Amino acid sequence: MFRQMTLLLRSNNVSSQTIAKYQNYVMSEALAHLERECEKYCPVPRFPPKKVTVVGAGSDVGCVASLFLKQEKLIKTLALYDDDPNNKVLGMATDVAHIDTSTEVEAYQGRAYLKTALWDADVVLICGGHYVMPPCCNIEDRDLFFENLQHVRTVTIACAEFCPHAIIAIQTPPVDCNFALCIHTLQLARVYDKRKVLGVNAINSMRANQLFCSITGSDPSTRSTPVICGTGRCTRVPVFSAGNASNFPQTQVDCLTRLVREADDIICKVKSNSEQGHLSIGFATARFVVNIMKGLFEKPTFIDSALVEQAHPEKCYNMTICATPVTVGKNGIQDYAVPNLNEAETRLLEDSKCDLEDMLNLGRCHAVGDEYFVHPAKICPGCYCTPCRVCEPCMRKKTQT
Repeated sequence: MFRQMTLLLRSNNVSSQTIAKYQNYVMSEALAHLERECEKYCPVPRFPPKKVTVVGAGSDVGCVASLFLKQEKLIKTLALYDDDPNNKVLGMATDVAHIDTSTEVEAYQGRAYLKTALWDADVVLICGGHYVMPPCCNIEDRDLFFENLQHVRTVTIACAEFCPHAIIAIQTPPVDCNFALCIHTLQLARVYDKRKVLGVNAINSMRANQLFCSITGSDPSTRSTPVICGTGRCTRVPVFSAGNASNFPQTQVDCLTRLVREADDIICKVKSNSEQGHLSIGFATARFVVNIMKGLFEKPTFIDSALVEQAHPEKCYNMTICATPVTVGKNGIQDYAVPNLNEAETRLLEDSKCDLEDMLNLGRCHAVGDEYFVHPAKICPGCYCTPCRVCEPCMRKKTQT
């Protein structure tokens, strides 16, 4: 009797499964879509893990930045990622992990682990890529952008999907082009927040501050020298007037300005090991990221200079995107500090605007697919590097090709 009832139940289950005309919404795409829509209006509370992801950690700048970030107690998890097999980020991360601080180190090598590295990160630092190296120390920013645009674009798309809440700090050169590439890529993904995308301009501000304080004899830790407009050679405008440089003759200020704008070329030509100033760039970048973390989790923190989209362009020399000092809070940028300029600095800013607009337009066109045209008023006197004995062979080879 029991056997007959079992067979009857089995036959009923089979028949019910074959004639059922309903959809299982428990595991369906429709339910997943409803959950995503609900999260937009009723988000689930997120508990920040205080995680920083360094993309390009195996590069020279990434190694130095990771070394300083490992010493910051505020960072609980430091994820080091690199997709270049030559950088060997796993070995570098193992070396950094031996430092006896509370920060946990995670290492990811290869594009397959990009999602895991970015997942739930609070700050993403995009560094690495190609840098200016001898003998081509006078390579144009436009040529450098073509080398690095795929690296930045790939990471930006991944950030939009796996950590849309994170603050993105872009250090991969040229920052002006890659910043525009990043923000327009995020706009296409509909996750762009202008308070959470910053171009790293810390190295230029640090160099300007060090040069000014070395002449005045003051302590660099007690003051800051902002660098506005952009981050490139022809777009940096150091504001020495903010440090009461009125006592200096204008010729000396012009000399300091030229040193700040040509610092990359000077270091590139002086160093004999085919490297740029990776130590100072890595330190400045790490301090930039630490200030972001302090603003997010401790108190509003002042940053000397960052390339950002301005909240009120009319208050920032009528520029929508401009590098200025900013204050970072728990939701990203909360205040923009626009310094006042003297006559010489205003003149230099006007000369630099067209070059910055050209670089931003180049990044935008490669993000949205528009055709790129050179800015009609792109005239930047003084930014051309006269070929030296080191650069001349590279320039000759480039002309022949």
